[in-house]
Amino acid sequence: MDQENSKKVFVIGVGNLLLGDEGIGIHLIREMKKELLPRNVELVDGGTAGIDLLYWLEEADYAIIVDCVEAGAVPGAIFRVPGDELLIESTGQLISLHDINLSEVLLLATKMNKLPPTIIFGIQPEVIGYQTELSPTLQNTLPRLMQLIKKEILKIFA
Repeated sequence: MDQENSKKVFVIGVGNLLLGDEGIGIHLIREMKKELLPRNVELVDGGTAGIDLLYWLEEADYAIIVDCVEAGAVPGAIFRVPGDELLIESTGQLISLHDINLSEVLLLATKMNKLPPTIIFGIQPEVIGYQTELSPTLQNTLPRLMQLIKKEILKIFA
């Protein structure tokens, strides 16, 4: 087996399933489990892991993280941000909705020399509230998001 085919790619969905659109990352992982993906792609339900994301980041050769972000954009907007750019933008508008900011986890992983090449897909929510379903807007966004993530995976293995 050559080195390129042994890359470990982790797709990590984070969020809270009890808060509507905040759970987009988890909904995405559940949908992607129905797809045929390269064998070295691991789908991770990161829940509201926060600092525990470090474990998955240090195990990965590449990471794709999916999260709900408040960016003041149109609901359903998808942002693709390289992890190292999120570190720079951590004082800007792009903010994770978790207790520990995603950019803080990435910064810590960088300082520990554990951050693999990482892409973050952030999705602007429409509804954050006590419900287990995504809003219709984000349900309609889910297929496009899956398509973008599969495209990202193909780029890694190209």
